[in-house]
Amino acid sequence: MEHMVSPLINPEEAKVPTYPLLDDPYSYVTEIDALTKHQYYYIERKVEQGWITSRDIDIVRFVFVHRWVTLSQIDRIFFPEAERENTARTRMKKLLKYGLLRKIKWTSYSTGKETRPALYEVGASGADVLKFRFATFLGQRDPRHAKPTTMLFRMKYVAVNELYLQMREEFNLVHFEFHPILKINDEQQVPTALFSLRNPSGKEIDFVLICHREDENWLKTIRYQAMFYAAYKTVNRTLTLLIHVSTDEKAKMANHVLSQEGLAGVWFITDDDLFDKNKHITQSFSFIDTEGNRIYYDLGRR
Repeated sequence: MEHMVSPLINPEEAKVPTYPLLDDPYSYVTEIDALTKHQYYYIERKVEQGWITSRDIDIVRFVFVHRWVTLSQIDRIFFPEAERENTARTRMKKLLKYGLLRKIKWTSYSTGKETRPALYEVGASGADVLKFRFATFLGQRDPRHAKPTTMLFRMKYVAVNELYLQMREEFNLVHFEFHPILKINDEQQVPTALFSLRNPSGKEIDFVLICHREDENWLKTIRYQAMFYAAYKTVNRTLTLLIHVSTDEKAKMANHVLSQEGLAGVWFITDDDLFDKNKHITQSFSFIDTEGNRIYYDLGRR
């Protein structure tokens, strides 16, 4: 859908519905950094001379796994509070200059005037560092051979990364893995992520995370997933299914489909929960009762 609006239309005058920031099928890329052409020996020299630091390389490794991240998300992990105002932006400019990362700017026909955070992904030199220093298999994550993708697909990672960061800050997050393969008999599913939280008594709670953005088939996909996980929970009863969508309305729609397929005990979290500064992540996980009301857990007390 993002390619179907005429590019001659002013985004501020487009007559399309208003969507949430990360759930907007009318968003599109306006600018993306060109791939740099530095040879790897040039980057290796910069590492030896201290121009590229071990923290810079850690950022590249993080962005490779987490795909698309915002500057704010990078700040919160790699830069202490005292450094964030100036150091983070200075370092990011250097990472962009050397091609370790590259920046994507975007806008939308849905809300043309709204300010949007730029996204960062691995650049050409960053891919070389991963390939030659860590023997990483890049596949379609190599920016030189990247698979075409939509903004909604990128936004799935931005939303999940926000969830990851908040859990990392507030819980004992002992495991987080993107796209594990789950199998039962001859069927398999590849959920968005698998993660584990450990409570103070040492008990681990395992979650399968499924994140859905706004696309025309998302409810049909939920139904297919519900049938798989209803069977999967019969052999793995300790696993909790967590559905991540943008709004309460979508959570209730998803829950209705899950209930029709006989899948109970599903938890939900929304973008509204994550990005509302008045809500705390420990109190943002919920289930939906038979009357359609969201009932929140307090995981901070579990």
